Amino acid sequence: MAMQYRCYPKIELCRAMNDLARRLKTLRRTVLMLETELRHGRLDEALITEIDAQMERGIASEPRCAQLVKRVDDLRESTLTPRTELLGDTIRACEKLRDGIDEVVGRL
Repeated sequence: MAMQYRCYPKIELCRAMNDLARRLKTLRRTVLMLETELRHGRLDEALITEIDAQMERGIASEPRCAQLVKRVDDLRESTLTPRTELLGDTIRACEKLRDGIDEVVGRL
């Protein structure tokens, strides 16, 4: 006879929150890597693509992360004209995105 496990809503909620926190921390590390590259004068398109992919894998659809979508859009917009004198704007966009991620993780 197979054992049946009961699904405890609080445990499932805790797992979902831990998963979201883990995904947000991964996103934060990716943003930090992009920011580091920018501080060295390099724009890494692969990191921007990875940030977009991470958002599409569930972060963007999470209501608690709604503010992050705007910040990622701002970051992406700042990279449309990859001129050296505009790297500062992109670095600031990275900082704002990291601050937003920290804020969401702090509320979990």
